Amino acid sequence: MAQLVLDQKDKIGDWVAIQVGQKTTWGDFNAFGIVENDEVIAGVVIHNYAGSNAFCHIAIFKKTKLLPTLFKCFVHYSFNVCKLKRLTALLPTNKPKVINFVKHLGFEEEFVMKDAGKASDIQGLVMWPSKCRWLTQEAKNVRL
Repeated sequence: MAQLVLDQKDKIGDWVAIQVGQKTTWGDFNAFGIVENDEVIAGVVIHNYAGSNAFCHIAIFKKTKLLPTLFKCFVHYSFNVCKLKRLTALLPTNKPKVINFVKHLGFEEEFVMKDAGKASDIQGLVMWPSKCRWLTQEAKNVRL
């Protein structure tokens, strides 16, 4: 049975790093995930806090009914606990399915960095708390 994990940032962070090809450490970060049979099946990392902004990475191996709860906890932590004014996601433009998924979550296109990736440009996307549909009372009730 899948369960939401809010207190295993290293395990979730390591798994997300492998999934997204992160080759360096996250630095100062937090991570939330979903574990099934002691295996991570989804995770979110938030890192590089810079006062009003932080970067995030999302990886999903298997769909589960807990994904909306994971996203609600993630944005609650980002906007209500950390008091961020925005979240930034950087994605290669040669991954349109990933970009579309992140847009579905509520991120908006903000900029493109030409030749910034290994084989593509990099799309910068932003999520604003005022437009975030995941900020709900349910998420506020979860202990982080």
